[in-house]
Amino acid sequence: MACLTIGYRDYLMPSDKAMKVAELMQHAIECESNFEGTGYVYTAKDQPNVEFSLVRPSQVRMPKGEPTPVPAPRQRQLR
Repeated sequence: MACLTIGYRDYLMPSDKAMKVAELMQHAIECESNFEGTGYVYTAKDQPNVEFSLVRPSQVRMPKGEPTPVPAPRQRQLR
């Protein structure tokens, strides 16, 4: 497992997936969007803070209670 920090938020995920996200986020910049007249205008900002740290299983604590099942994705028909 790994803790991936993007900006001020932390995400716990498998380490191989966290590495991929961190690699992709190296090329991202924050932006601000504003609706002006006929559409949105995007203003570029700074690069987000992206950090990656490995987490041992003994460091993970799950909230008390029953786990919430993840619903299966709906299949869409191609047209």
